[in-house]
Amino acid sequence: MNLTTSVVKQALESIRYIDLKDWASEAFGQSMLSKRKIVFSTSDDDT
Repeated sequence: MNLTTSVVKQALESIRYIDLKDWASEAFGQSMLSKRKIVFSTSDDDT
């Protein structure tokens, strides 16, 4: 596919944020930082 400025502009204008967010979640998954935060977070009822 020949990527031109107009093709990229049209693609960016036609995509919805929620669709992009869903795609990124599927493509990249949960980040290591967010996994660490969950594992190392302290809970009040865990004593």
